[in-house]
Parts: sequence; structure tokens; C-alpha cells
Amino acid sequence: MPAQLFLIVPPELDPAQLAPVLAGAEPAALLLQRGGQSENGYKAWVKTVVPIAQAVGCAVLIEGEPGWVRALNADGVHVSGSLDAVRDAVDALKPGLIVGADATHSRHEAMSRGELDVDYLLFGPLNGELDPTDGENAQWWAEVMEVPAVLSDPQADPATVDPAGCEFLAVSDSVWGAAEGSAQAATAFARRLEALP
Repeated sequence: MPAQLFLIVPPELDPAQLAPVLAGAEPAALLLQRGGQSENGYKAWVKTVVPIAQAVGCAVLIEGEPGWVRALNADGVHVSGSLDAVRDAVDALKPGLIVGADATHSRHEAMSRGELDVDYLLFGPLNGELDPTDGENAQWWAEVMEVPAVLSDPQADPATVDPAGCEFLAVSDSVWGAAEGSAQAATAFARRLEALP
């Protein structure tokens, strides 16, 4: 089965930009980054984005605060913090809602998080360049573990990107900053993933 597209959305992106991206690329999930937004500003933004994404079957994940997920009608949370933070999110939201976590740069730490009933582990950064070690760890994880892997390569080139056997490919900068437009870039990623063996 081809890898599915997972879009990392930068803070305060105009929700009007999302509809054409979602229509063309049909990503499996959006991760809405909080960045420097205030609590109220972030919540208002999430509430605007959620119905747009969910109307086309795309899951919406918020960053960091499991206690906000139900109130915002989101589908889950992505946790970048400690093992205890991941455990707390799982206890608060599972079963029924999605909990994903950063894998960190250590295979041992990835395994510790994978044992906590998370729905996916994300290998790589949310912004910037992919470290080759993260790519190698993602491929290793996808080959030997059952918990789904997300390879996060924010600046990937849709013509050459390889999800390394992972169930999901996360992209960001190369979609939202694309000269040809975000919708066209996201669609190019989706077509690339469909074409790979």
C-alpha cells in the first residue's frame, strides 16, 4: 500500500489556502503547529481549520495539549515532549482519539514511545532539513515494528522523495512555500506516492 500524505501546517496559515490543497492531494492528516500563537489564538485557528479538513475525511492533529483535543473537535494530538508527556496523552485520549509522538533521534527512545500504544511515531523535524539519521531510523522502524511510521521531510522534493517504507510521508515547507502554489505542490507529492512501488 502506498504511503499516505501527512501535511504539517505552519502556524496561522490562512484556512482559505487549505481547501484547494485538501481537494487535490487528499492527505490523511494535518498537524497544526502552534508556533508562537497565544492559547486563544491557536484555539480559534484550530476551530476554523477542523471542519474544513474533516469535511473531506482528513484527520486534524493539534500540537502538544491533549486536554484541548475534545473541546476543539480535533482528531488527536502530536506530542513532542518527554516520555511522561506521551504517556499522559495516551491516558487522556485513548482509545478513540489519535496520539502521535516524535521518535527523537534514538532508536531506544523510539521503542520506549512505541510501547505506549501511540498511533504513529514521527521521524524527522517539523520544519527544516531531514537529518539522514532520522531517515535511517524511520526505514528501520518501518521494516521491523508494527506501530506506523511517519517520515517527516519538510523540504522534500516531490520528484525524488522516498518515504523509505514508512506508512506516511510528512511535508511542510516545500508545499506551503512552493512557487507553483501549495495545491499543485501537494498534489505532486500525492501523485509521487501513488506511483512508487
